Amino acid sequence: METQLSADASIYRILVFDEVYSARAAQEQAEKSKLSAFGTLARLNPLNRPRAETVNLSKSELRYEPFWHVAARREIDYVHEAVYPLQVTNPHARQLEIAGQAFEVLANGNKPRVELAVNELCHRKIETMLYQDGLKRPIRQAKLQGYVQRYRAVEQQQLDLPGGVAPQMPFASVIQVIKSQLAAEAIDAHRIDNDLLEFVSANLYFRPVFAFEYLWTGAGKIGVIEIDGLTGEVVEDGQWFRDKLDTVMSREMLFELGAEMASAAVPGGGFAVKVLGKLTQERNGRP
Repeated sequence: METQLSADASIYRILVFDEVYSARAAQEQAEKSKLSAFGTLARLNPLNRPRAETVNLSKSELRYEPFWHVAARREIDYVHEAVYPLQVTNPHARQLEIAGQAFEVLANGNKPRVELAVNELCHRKIETMLYQDGLKRPIRQAKLQGYVQRYRAVEQQQLDLPGGVAPQMPFASVIQVIKSQLAAEAIDAHRIDNDLLEFVSANLYFRPVFAFEYLWTGAGKIGVIEIDGLTGEVVEDGQWFRDKLDTVMSREMLFELGAEMASAAVPGGGFAVKVLGKLTQERNGRP
Protein backbone atom coordinates (compact mmCIF):
# COMPACT_ATOMS: atom_id res chain seq x y z
CA MET A 1 0.00 0.00 0.00
CA GLU A 2 1.07 3.56 -0.62
CA THR A 3 1.82 5.82 2.33
CA GLN A 4 -0.96 8.31 3.07
CA LEU A 5 0.18 11.70 4.37
CA SER A 6 -1.68 13.47 7.15
CA ALA A 7 -2.59 17.12 6.65
CA ASP A 8 -2.72 17.78 10.41
CA ALA A 9 0.72 18.73 11.72
CA SER A 10 -0.60 19.79 15.14
CA ILE A 11 -0.33 16.26 16.53
CA TYR A 12 3.48 16.31 16.21
CA ARG A 13 4.84 18.26 19.17
CA ILE A 14 8.09 19.03 20.99
CA LEU A 15 7.68 19.65 24.72
CA VAL A 16 10.17 20.63 27.44
CA PHE A 17 9.61 20.08 31.16
CA ASP A 18 10.36 22.85 33.62
CA GLU A 19 12.74 21.60 36.33
CA VAL A 20 11.14 21.15 39.74
CA TYR A 21 14.42 20.74 41.65
CA SER A 22 16.82 23.69 41.67
CA ALA A 23 20.48 23.30 40.81
CA ARG A 24 21.40 23.94 44.44
CA ALA A 25 19.03 21.30 45.79
CA ALA A 26 20.28 18.84 43.18
CA GLN A 27 23.93 19.42 44.14
CA GLU A 28 23.14 18.92 47.82
CA GLN A 29 21.54 15.57 46.92
CA ALA A 30 24.55 14.62 44.80
CA GLU A 31 27.01 15.45 47.59
CA LYS A 32 25.21 13.07 49.91
CA SER A 33 25.59 10.24 47.38
CA LYS A 34 28.99 11.01 45.85
CA LEU A 35 30.78 8.07 47.52
CA SER A 36 28.41 5.73 45.72
CA ALA A 37 29.40 7.01 42.27
CA PHE A 38 32.14 4.39 41.91
CA GLY A 39 30.16 1.23 42.56
CA THR A 40 29.40 -1.00 45.54
CA LEU A 41 32.66 -2.97 45.37
CA ALA A 42 34.75 0.20 45.63
CA ARG A 43 32.73 1.43 48.60
CA LEU A 44 33.14 -1.86 50.46
CA ASN A 45 36.87 -2.30 49.79
CA PRO A 46 38.55 -1.88 53.22
CA LEU A 47 41.98 -1.19 51.73
CA ASN A 48 41.11 1.49 49.19
CA ARG A 49 37.68 3.00 49.19
CA PRO A 50 36.41 6.48 48.35
CA ARG A 51 36.25 8.93 51.23
CA ALA A 52 34.68 12.36 51.45
CA GLU A 53 38.06 14.09 51.38
CA THR A 54 39.28 12.14 48.32
CA VAL A 55 36.16 12.57 46.17
CA ASN A 56 35.67 16.01 44.66
CA LEU A 57 33.30 17.55 42.17
CA SER A 58 35.02 18.11 38.82
CA LYS A 59 32.12 19.43 36.72
CA SER A 60 28.34 19.59 36.57
CA GLU A 61 25.60 20.32 34.07
CA LEU A 62 21.87 20.56 33.54
CA ARG A 63 20.93 18.54 30.48
CA TYR A 64 17.63 17.60 28.87
CA GLU A 65 17.06 13.97 27.93
CA PRO A 66 14.52 12.97 25.25
CA PHE A 67 11.73 10.43 25.34
CA TRP A 68 8.81 9.65 23.05
CA HIS A 69 5.12 9.49 23.90
CA VAL A 70 3.13 8.26 20.92
CA ALA A 71 -0.52 7.23 20.60
CA ALA A 72 -1.59 5.49 17.41
CA ARG A 73 -4.38 3.39 16.03
CA ARG A 74 -4.76 0.84 13.29
CA GLU A 75 -8.03 0.64 11.37
CA ILE A 76 -8.73 -2.37 9.19
CA ASP A 77 -11.54 -3.09 6.73
CA TYR A 78 -11.58 -6.78 5.93
CA VAL A 79 -13.69 -9.75 4.89
CA HIS A 80 -14.10 -12.80 7.09
CA GLU A 81 -15.66 -15.96 5.71
CA ALA A 82 -17.98 -17.73 8.14
CA VAL A 83 -20.68 -20.41 8.27
CA TYR A 84 -23.87 -19.64 10.18
CA PRO A 85 -26.07 -22.56 11.28
CA LEU A 86 -29.78 -21.81 10.88
CA GLN A 87 -32.20 -24.04 12.78
CA VAL A 88 -35.18 -25.33 10.79
CA THR A 89 -38.38 -25.69 12.82
CA ASN A 90 -40.48 -27.43 10.14
CA PRO A 91 -39.75 -31.17 10.45
CA HIS A 92 -40.97 -31.77 6.89
CA ALA A 93 -38.68 -29.23 5.20
CA ARG A 94 -36.01 -30.69 2.96
CA GLN A 95 -34.70 -27.45 1.43
CA LEU A 96 -34.76 -23.76 2.20
CA GLU A 97 -34.76 -21.18 -0.57
CA ILE A 98 -33.10 -17.92 0.37
CA ALA A 99 -32.80 -15.09 -2.18
CA GLY A 100 -33.24 -17.58 -5.00
CA GLN A 101 -30.62 -20.01 -3.70
CA ALA A 102 -31.54 -23.45 -2.39
CA PHE A 103 -29.97 -24.87 0.77
CA GLU A 104 -30.23 -28.50 1.78
CA VAL A 105 -31.60 -29.15 5.24
CA LEU A 106 -29.11 -31.19 7.24
CA ALA A 107 -30.41 -33.83 9.63
CA ASN A 108 -29.28 -33.19 13.17
CA GLY A 109 -31.38 -35.45 15.36
CA ASN A 110 -34.51 -33.56 16.19
CA LYS A 111 -32.81 -30.23 15.31
CA PRO A 112 -32.52 -30.01 11.51
CA ARG A 113 -30.53 -27.05 10.16
CA VAL A 114 -29.05 -25.43 7.11
CA GLU A 115 -25.58 -23.92 6.98
CA LEU A 116 -25.21 -20.49 5.43
CA ALA A 117 -21.81 -19.55 4.07
CA VAL A 118 -21.44 -15.78 4.39
CA ASN A 119 -18.88 -13.03 3.99
CA GLU A 120 -18.70 -10.80 7.06
CA LEU A 121 -17.67 -7.27 6.11
CA CYS A 122 -15.71 -6.15 9.18
CA HIS A 123 -14.15 -2.99 10.54
CA ARG A 124 -11.73 -3.19 13.43
CA LYS A 125 -9.89 -0.48 15.36
CA ILE A 126 -6.78 -1.31 17.42
CA GLU A 127 -5.19 1.35 19.61
CA THR A 128 -1.74 1.43 21.17
CA MET A 129 0.39 3.82 23.20
CA LEU A 130 4.15 3.93 23.49
CA TYR A 131 6.48 5.58 26.00
CA GLN A 132 10.04 5.08 24.78
CA ASP A 133 13.35 6.48 26.01
CA GLY A 134 14.94 8.48 23.20
CA LEU A 135 18.43 7.23 24.14
CA LYS A 136 17.42 3.55 23.79
CA ARG A 137 17.80 2.78 27.49
CA PRO A 138 15.47 0.26 29.19
CA ILE A 139 13.54 2.85 31.19
CA ARG A 140 10.14 1.54 32.29
CA GLN A 141 7.16 2.95 30.42
CA ALA A 142 5.36 3.58 33.73
CA LYS A 143 8.14 5.94 34.82
CA LEU A 144 7.96 7.99 31.62
CA GLN A 145 4.17 8.00 31.80
CA GLY A 146 4.41 9.40 35.33
CA TYR A 147 6.40 12.39 34.05
CA VAL A 148 3.70 13.19 31.49
CA GLN A 149 0.85 12.84 33.95
CA ARG A 150 2.38 14.73 36.90
CA TYR A 151 4.58 17.51 35.56
CA ARG A 152 4.18 20.58 33.40
CA ALA A 153 5.78 20.68 29.97
CA VAL A 154 5.78 23.60 27.54
CA GLU A 155 5.40 23.10 23.80
CA GLN A 156 8.21 24.43 21.59
CA GLN A 157 7.83 25.28 17.92
CA GLN A 158 11.58 24.90 17.55
CA LEU A 159 14.16 23.55 19.96
CA ASP A 160 16.85 25.96 21.12
CA LEU A 161 17.81 24.13 24.28
CA PRO A 162 21.29 24.40 25.81
CA GLY A 163 22.08 21.00 27.24
CA GLY A 164 19.58 19.19 25.05
CA VAL A 165 20.64 15.64 24.17
CA ALA A 166 19.86 14.57 20.60
CA PRO A 167 17.57 11.52 20.34
CA GLN A 168 19.40 8.37 19.34
CA MET A 169 16.06 6.86 18.39
CA PRO A 170 14.61 8.84 15.46
CA PHE A 171 10.93 9.09 14.68
CA ALA A 172 11.32 6.61 11.82
CA SER A 173 12.37 3.97 14.38
CA VAL A 174 9.40 4.86 16.58
CA ILE A 175 7.12 4.17 13.61
CA GLN A 176 8.64 0.72 13.21
CA VAL A 177 8.10 -0.09 16.91
CA ILE A 178 4.46 1.04 16.68
CA LYS A 179 3.94 -0.98 13.51
CA SER A 180 5.41 -4.08 15.16
CA GLN A 181 3.09 -3.72 18.16
CA LEU A 182 0.00 -3.30 16.02
CA ALA A 183 0.98 -6.05 13.58
CA ALA A 184 1.16 -8.47 16.54
CA GLU A 185 -2.64 -8.30 16.85
CA ALA A 186 -4.14 -11.27 14.99
CA ILE A 187 -6.65 -10.36 12.27
CA ASP A 188 -8.83 -13.32 11.22
CA ALA A 189 -9.36 -12.16 7.66
CA HIS A 190 -9.71 -13.85 4.31
CA ARG A 191 -9.24 -10.54 2.52
CA ILE A 192 -8.03 -7.14 3.74
CA ASP A 193 -9.44 -4.20 1.81
CA ASN A 194 -7.96 -1.31 3.79
CA ASP A 195 -5.29 -1.24 6.50
CA LEU A 196 -4.21 2.12 7.90
CA LEU A 197 -1.97 3.22 10.76
CA GLU A 198 -2.73 6.74 11.99
CA PHE A 199 -0.90 8.71 14.66
CA VAL A 200 -3.29 10.30 17.14
CA SER A 201 -0.44 12.13 18.87
CA ALA A 202 3.33 12.04 18.62
CA ASN A 203 5.20 13.93 21.32
CA LEU A 204 8.93 14.27 21.84
CA TYR A 205 9.59 15.29 25.45
CA PHE A 206 12.79 16.63 26.97
CA ARG A 207 13.16 16.21 30.74
CA PRO A 208 15.74 17.93 32.98
CA VAL A 209 18.54 15.90 34.54
CA PHE A 210 21.36 17.31 36.68
CA ALA A 211 24.66 15.47 36.25
CA PHE A 212 27.64 15.79 38.64
CA GLU A 213 30.98 14.29 37.73
CA TYR A 214 33.23 13.37 40.67
CA LEU A 215 36.93 12.57 40.65
CA TRP A 216 38.25 10.03 43.13
CA THR A 217 41.81 11.27 43.49
CA GLY A 218 43.04 8.25 45.42
CA ALA A 219 42.25 5.89 42.54
CA GLY A 220 42.13 8.20 39.52
CA LYS A 221 38.57 7.18 38.77
CA ILE A 222 35.58 9.20 37.62
CA GLY A 223 31.97 8.63 38.63
CA VAL A 224 28.75 10.44 37.80
CA ILE A 225 25.76 11.11 40.03
CA GLU A 226 22.51 12.08 38.31
CA ILE A 227 19.61 13.88 39.94
CA ASP A 228 16.24 13.77 38.23
CA GLY A 229 15.19 17.40 37.78
CA LEU A 230 11.51 16.50 38.21
CA THR A 231 11.39 13.88 40.96
CA GLY A 232 14.74 14.40 42.72
CA GLU A 233 15.55 10.70 42.23
CA VAL A 234 19.25 9.89 42.59
CA VAL A 235 21.03 7.70 40.01
CA GLU A 236 24.38 6.58 41.40
CA ASP A 237 25.75 4.96 38.23
CA GLY A 238 25.09 7.97 36.02
CA GLN A 239 26.45 8.87 32.59
CA TRP A 240 28.00 11.92 31.04
CA PHE A 241 26.70 12.66 27.53
CA ARG A 242 29.21 14.61 25.49
CA ASP A 243 27.09 15.13 22.37
CA LYS A 244 24.49 17.85 22.77
CA LEU A 245 22.23 19.65 20.34
CA ASP A 246 24.44 22.45 19.02
CA THR A 247 21.96 23.95 16.54
CA VAL A 248 18.37 25.15 16.66
CA MET A 249 16.21 22.13 15.80
CA SER A 250 12.85 22.67 14.12
CA ARG A 251 9.89 20.38 14.51
CA GLU A 252 10.37 19.27 10.91
CA MET A 253 13.99 18.28 11.57
CA LEU A 254 13.07 16.15 14.61
CA PHE A 255 10.06 14.43 13.02
CA GLU A 256 10.90 14.32 9.32
CA LEU A 257 11.47 10.96 7.66
CA GLY A 258 11.58 9.52 4.19
CA ALA A 259 8.42 8.02 2.74
CA GLU A 260 10.26 4.75 2.20
CA MET A 261 10.78 4.47 5.98
CA ALA A 262 7.17 5.33 6.75
CA SER A 263 5.76 2.75 4.38
CA ALA A 264 8.34 0.04 4.99
CA ALA A 265 6.53 -3.12 5.97
CA VAL A 266 7.47 -5.15 8.99
CA PRO A 267 6.87 -8.92 9.02
CA GLY A 268 3.14 -9.50 9.24
CA GLY A 269 2.21 -5.84 8.88
CA GLY A 270 2.10 -4.20 5.46
CA PHE A 271 -0.26 -1.38 6.30
CA ALA A 272 -0.08 2.26 5.28
CA VAL A 273 1.00 5.07 7.59
CA LYS A 274 -0.37 8.61 7.82
CA VAL A 275 2.56 10.93 8.52
CA LEU A 276 3.79 14.51 8.26
CA GLY A 277 2.20 15.68 5.01
CA LYS A 278 1.76 19.29 6.10
CA LEU A 279 5.22 19.45 7.65
CA THR A 280 6.80 18.22 4.42
CA GLN A 281 4.84 20.74 2.36
CA GLU A 282 5.81 23.64 4.61
CA ARG A 283 9.47 22.68 4.53
CA ASN A 284 9.44 22.55 0.72
CA GLY A 285 7.67 25.93 0.53
CA ARG A 286 4.42 24.56 -0.88
CA PRO A 287 1.02 25.80 0.40
